[in-house]
Amino acid sequence: MVAEHNQHCEQTLMFTDIVGYSRLMGRNEAMAIEMLGDYRKILLSHIEQQGGQLVEFIGDAIFARFNSAASATAAAIAIQQHLQAFNEVRDKRLPPLQTRIGLHKGEVMLRDGAVFGDSVNIAARLEPLAVADGICISQTVYDEVRLTLSSPAKRLGVQALKNIEQKIRVYLIKPSGIGWRDHLFYFLRGLNKKIHAYRYPLTACLFALIVAGFYFIPRWLVPGYAANYVEIADFQNLMNEKGDADYFSAGITEAVRSQLADMRDVYIVDAKEGIHAPIRLEGSVQRLGDNLRIAYRLFRRKDNVQIAGGKLDGKYQDIFILQDRLVGEVARYLADEFELKNFRPAPLRLTSDVTAYDYYMQGIAYLDGPSANEKFDKAIQFFNMALVHDKNFTLANAGLCEAYWKKYQVTNAVSWIKKAETYCLLVIVQDDGSVRAYKAIGAIYRDYGKYEKAIEYLKKGRLIDRYNTSTTITLASVYNAILDIKKSEELYKEAINLSPKSWEAYSGYGYFLTVNGRYDEAIDNYKKALEYVPENIFALDNIGINYFYKNKFNDAAIAFEAATKIEPASATFANTGNMYYYAGNFKKAASMYKQAIRLQPENSQWVVFLADAYKFIPDGKSLADKYFSEAIKLANKEVMLAPDIAKNYQYLARCYAYFGDLDRAKKMMTVADSIAPNSSDAYYAHLRIAVLERNDETIRKYARHLLETEYSDQLLLADPDFAVLNEKKYSDLFIRK
Repeated sequence: MVAEHNQHCEQTLMFTDIVGYSRLMGRNEAMAIEMLGDYRKILLSHIEQQGGQLVEFIGDAIFARFNSAASATAAAIAIQQHLQAFNEVRDKRLPPLQTRIGLHKGEVMLRDGAVFGDSVNIAARLEPLAVADGICISQTVYDEVRLTLSSPAKRLGVQALKNIEQKIRVYLIKPSGIGWRDHLFYFLRGLNKKIHAYRYPLTACLFALIVAGFYFIPRWLVPGYAANYVEIADFQNLMNEKGDADYFSAGITEAVRSQLADMRDVYIVDAKEGIHAPIRLEGSVQRLGDNLRIAYRLFRRKDNVQIAGGKLDGKYQDIFILQDRLVGEVARYLADEFELKNFRPAPLRLTSDVTAYDYYMQGIAYLDGPSANEKFDKAIQFFNMALVHDKNFTLANAGLCEAYWKKYQVTNAVSWIKKAETYCLLVIVQDDGSVRAYKAIGAIYRDYGKYEKAIEYLKKGRLIDRYNTSTTITLASVYNAILDIKKSEELYKEAINLSPKSWEAYSGYGYFLTVNGRYDEAIDNYKKALEYVPENIFALDNIGINYFYKNKFNDAAIAFEAATKIEPASATFANTGNMYYYAGNFKKAASMYKQAIRLQPENSQWVVFLADAYKFIPDGKSLADKYFSEAIKLANKEVMLAPDIAKNYQYLARCYAYFGDLDRAKKMMTVADSIAPNSSDAYYAHLRIAVLERNDETIRKYARHLLETEYSDQLLLADPDFAVLNEKKYSDLFIRK
C-alpha cells in the first residue's frame, strides 16, 4: 500500500514569496492579509492555467510543482506580468504587490501530496536570489526553455546555495525588462561598494552625475586593450560550520580590491558581472574555529597560465595582518607582470577589534542592493555596534555617512543629509589623509547645492592624491554645475592627462561635452573610452545619443545596435529600430522591432512600431494590416488588465487611425487625455490623427505642442508619418526664436 503513495519522478518546482511582507505585517496587519488574499488568487489562477499543482502555502510563500519546465516558466512569467498590471492600477499610496520566484527542475519523491528531495531545497534557495518582479531559474530549467524564452534573461553565474552541497548555475528572468537597477543589484552583491574608481564602500551612490556609466558595466572585456586591467573575483567562502557568513569573505574581497586599486597605472575591474580582463585574481577564505586560511591564485586568462598563488594561515584575530600580506604579495606580482615600479599599497585603516570589524562588514551588507529605509536603519545599527567596540573605527563612521546619505536620497529629509555630513567630517578628523572621505563630503555638498564647500573639500582631496581620477571628475562636475565651463573643462582634460588609459576619465569628459552641445567631441571621447573597454554599453549608448542629437539617425542606430549585441534587451532593440525608422531604413527598423517582440511578444507598443515600419516597405501593406490588427488585440488585453494606463489608449488610437476609423481613434484619445493629458505621447498620437484627417488647424496645434516639448525641428521633419510638415505652408512652424 505504501508503494502506491511513493512516486519518484522529475518535476519543476516553484517557490515564491511577497517582497516586504514581514515588514508590512509589522506595520499594518489588516492590509498585509488583504494583499495576501489578492496574491494567492493571482498566483493560483496562473499555476492552474499551466497545469501546475499547489503543494502548500508557507506563510506568504507558495510552493507548487509542474510536470515541465516550460509550463512552470510560462506560469512564472504570467504571474509577474499580472502583478505588474495589478500595481499599475493600484492606489499609489499603497505598497506595490511584488514577488520573487525560484524555479528548479529535478528528481523528487511524491508521497501523499507532499514533495521530498534535494530539488525542493534548491528551488527554495533560488527564490531569494531574484530581484523584485524577477524569476531565478536553474540550469536545468534554462536548458529546456532557452530556445522559446520570450522574456529577457541574464546569466548570474554559478551560485553557492545555503546548505546545498553542489553549486548551481543560475539565470534571472524579468518579464518587465532587466534594467540598470537590476544590473547594479547583482553588480553590488557581496559588498562591492566602489563607484568610479572601483574602490571604497564610502563612495557608493554619492557621485550621481556620471554614475550611470557604472550601472551599465560590460559583460566582457576582451584581451587586447592597451592598459593594465586586473579582474578580481569574489573570494569564495569555504566556511561550512554555519553556512551563513557570506558577508565575511565578501568583506575580505572588498578590502583587497580597495587596497589594490591604489596601484598607479593598474585598473581594477569586478568579475561579478562576467567582466573579463587579461589577468584574474581568485581566492577563498576558510575559518574553522579560531583558525583562518586565505588562499589565492593570480593567473593570465590566455592559456590559463598561473603567475602566482599561495595560502596564508593564521588565527582569526590576525585577519588584518593576513589581508595586508595577501595584498602585498599580489601587488608585487602585478608590478612584475606589468613591468611597473614595485608598489606596496598602504594598509587600510581598519580596527584592532575583530568584533568591531565583523559588525562593520554586516552593516555594509545592508547597504547592498535596492534602496530601502529599513535596510539603511539596520546598517546604521551594525555600524553603531562596531563603534561600541571601537569608537575610533574610521570605516564604521564612513558607513554611517553613506547610510544617512542614502536615507536622504530615499526620503529627501534634510535631517539625514546633516547626519551624513556630520559623520563624513568625523572621518576626516579621524583620518585627514582619506581621499575617499574628501570625495564623499565633496559630492554631498555638490548635490546639496553647497558648491563652495564642495570645491573646498575636493581640492583638499586632490592635494592628497592628484592622480585620483574620481576626485578630479567630481570637482569638474561641481564647476560645471556653477557654469564655470572653462575651469570644468580644464579639470576633465587634466583627469585624462593624469590617467590616459582610464575609460572613466574619457567618459566623464564625454558627458561634459554632451551637456554642453559639443557632440562631435563627445563622440570622439566615448570612442576613446571604447579603446580601453571595448564592450562598454554606456559608451555605445552615449555615442548613439550624441548622433541622435546631431540628427544622424543611421549612425545612432549603428551605435545602439552594437550595444544590443553586448546586452540584448527589448527596449534597446526598439530604440535601435526607431533610429533606423527616422533614417528611412524601414526594413532594418522592422528587423529590430522583431527582435524586441521576440523578447516581449505581448508588448503592443513594439507591435505598433513594427506595423508602422511595414507601412513604408514596398508590398508591406498586408503585413502592416496584420500587425496593426494584432496590436489592437494586445492593447485591448492590456486595457482590461490596466484600464488607467494612457499609453494603451494612445496606441489603440494609432491603430484605429491607420484603418481609417478616425472617430474611434478620437474616442480612444479622449480616454487617454482624461488619464494623462498634455504629454508628448498624447500630442504625437493626436498629430498622427490630424495628418490623416488633413486638418490644417489641428496639425499646426499639435506640431507646435511637440516642438514645445523634447521634439526638435529635425526630428519632427524626419518622421515619415509627418512628411506633410515638409510642405511649404507649414514652414512657419519651424521659424522660431
